[in-house]
Amino acid sequence: MTNTPPKRWRVTRRGFLIGLGGASVLTLGWAVGLPIMRMAISEMVEGTEKPYSRGAPKVSPTVWFTIHADNKITLNVQKIEMGQGILTALAQIAADELDIAWERISVHMANTGSGVDDANGTGNSESVVSHYLPLRQAAATLTIMLKTEAARQLGVPIENLSIKDASITASDGRSLTYGSVVAAHRGDWLVPKEAPMLKLNSTFRYIGKSQPRVDLPDKVTGKIIYGHDMRLPNMLWGAVARPLKFGATIASVDPKNAASMPGVHTVVVEQGFVGVAAETKTQAQTALNAMDIVWQEPAILITQQAIEDAVTVDPNQGVVIQHDGDPEAILHFSSLVIGQTYRTPMAVHAHLEPQAAIVDVRDDGIDAWVSTQVPSGMASGIAGAIGRNASQVTVHPVFIGGGFGRRLDATLGAEAARLSAAAKRPVMIQWSRAEEFRNGYVRPPTHHVMQGSVNEEGFITVIAHHQASGDVLLPIFPGLVGDILGWDIGAVRGAKLFYTAKVGKQTVAQRVKLPIATSFWRGLGLLADGFAIESFIDELAKTVNMDPLAFRLKNLPDTPFGNRMKRVLQAVADLAKWGTPLRAGRAYGIACSADAGTCVAQIAEVSVSGNIINVHHVYAAVDAGLVINPDGVKAQTEGGIMMGVSSTLIEEFLVVDGGAGAVNFDKYPLLRNSQAPDISVVIVGDGDAPGGMGEPPIGPVAGAIGNAVFALTGQRLTSLPLRLI
Repeated sequence: MTNTPPKRWRVTRRGFLIGLGGASVLTLGWAVGLPIMRMAISEMVEGTEKPYSRGAPKVSPTVWFTIHADNKITLNVQKIEMGQGILTALAQIAADELDIAWERISVHMANTGSGVDDANGTGNSESVVSHYLPLRQAAATLTIMLKTEAARQLGVPIENLSIKDASITASDGRSLTYGSVVAAHRGDWLVPKEAPMLKLNSTFRYIGKSQPRVDLPDKVTGKIIYGHDMRLPNMLWGAVARPLKFGATIASVDPKNAASMPGVHTVVVEQGFVGVAAETKTQAQTALNAMDIVWQEPAILITQQAIEDAVTVDPNQGVVIQHDGDPEAILHFSSLVIGQTYRTPMAVHAHLEPQAAIVDVRDDGIDAWVSTQVPSGMASGIAGAIGRNASQVTVHPVFIGGGFGRRLDATLGAEAARLSAAAKRPVMIQWSRAEEFRNGYVRPPTHHVMQGSVNEEGFITVIAHHQASGDVLLPIFPGLVGDILGWDIGAVRGAKLFYTAKVGKQTVAQRVKLPIATSFWRGLGLLADGFAIESFIDELAKTVNMDPLAFRLKNLPDTPFGNRMKRVLQAVADLAKWGTPLRAGRAYGIACSADAGTCVAQIAEVSVSGNIINVHHVYAAVDAGLVINPDGVKAQTEGGIMMGVSSTLIEEFLVVDGGAGAVNFDKYPLLRNSQAPDISVVIVGDGDAPGGMGEPPIGPVAGAIGNAVFALTGQRLTSLPLRLI
């Protein structure tokens, strides 16, 4: 590490759009032309760049940290723990820069309005990345503040003081703990204006070493509070009417005698919203069921075929987001060009804990305990639903039983707030599994057309990717943003081509507006785009009879990024002993991808029993830059692979009779333990800053499995879930 100024990190997709705003996008488009503007935005928000933390460096260290009289220290963050281990990694960063024993630090998920509000929320694989430098800077600044105050209390020059394990010792032997310095301090703390010197990497005690999860003991003993666990005195239970068909709206409501039914406290019938608050959950649902609600269904019910027809590449549609060289020269005139199409289906999040929220609306303020990945966004959503100001809302984060992007919207909190405002009591709403399937948003379907050619030496001459997808990120922004951009930044995560091409390469993104809600899912477009690109790379290798690993190594650029990708490919090949004979009836497939500053390569070992694909082992190599917690990196890799294998082999959300084809796991199965592969992970690489880990490992999974099936059977499967013919 060095103490030189850090490189400026590029903004995130969400950060860029939030900061830019629709009007500025329009102005920029008029000034430079839409194609140029769109290409510039595409480069600015490229997924392999590290995001920055919006506003975090300006937060005072006294807000980040609470120092207690017993010399224990609490780190306050607004990143949400939902099983990914980020609280542990953030604690490691802070403990190292503060120079304190591991046992002294704890982590608190802070309320909105606490000073560490994070508009980016928890997602995009940026939690550790965005906090790494700001948190270190805050901790280093805090040590300067403590030393300055200790020098005053001891009556010695600051240069005569040294720090070790939360104690400040003078050259004459006198010593004060951090806790005692804070306890004796009076008045406001003076925050130095100059940037602090940060510790050298060589002095780290915790960064780079596996540490025990800070959230694990309370999870094992049942002390952790999840959204479904929350209870408040005098609270009511809420139930809200939701459609059974996609696109249906409330045409009329006859409440009948719902308000007088046992336990019912409040019935709310407003434009587009019908809800009941009662003393028990059963009473609320019973009263809701007793009401006569007429639903206006679409004139033509949504069908699965209509969605697939809509999400089909049209060569005359789309926005060019990558264009290098002159790919058209070969694509349109060369007989050597080969092509292939790929499809991926809709998928649900299938998180273990459905959403839950308690909201208490009062005249003097609003408190909410919600399963959310974005507390600040939830505060705004609650406030908007009842005509209040977001500053009046305090969201108390709770632990989450899985998120994967599903908990990034504010619908749930807004519903509970509307009922609480009417009832003037706290109201709890818990979504059922069926409501999650019917009324949540899903991963969008995609369609891909890949084209390319290879010369006799095994170099890619030209390669092109045209992708069509439903929206991922744009639903959270004003419609003007999507209309001007013309493409969805989240849908093309992993869609750009990072292999070299002698003549040229091109990526086209085609946005499709669908009549069913689609949005965030783990990795956004990464799994789908990785499946198409990495399957096609194997197809190109086949045209010149090259080994798929050798072909990738030959066609990666001689750049820092290209060399990182070559390193993970070689590392995973070494781990799996690529090239050595496997037992009869098994084959290997290889794939790689990059996202959030992290490079991942994987090899899948598969066999086939009848028409069943068995994944026996997945090997993975990960270059995540500076690794904070190796055990956390491995755990995230394992989790991403398991989710990816499930999606690759099994998961498919279908529309049936205008509604959800599955409302529980009987018709939407997930990967079972008996189907789960063994996983081996090797961490390679280093650096001065960490890369993201929540989503990158899911990128190569489908491609690796599909390539292994092709190597074994000769069948090129081009649609997920993979099904043998």
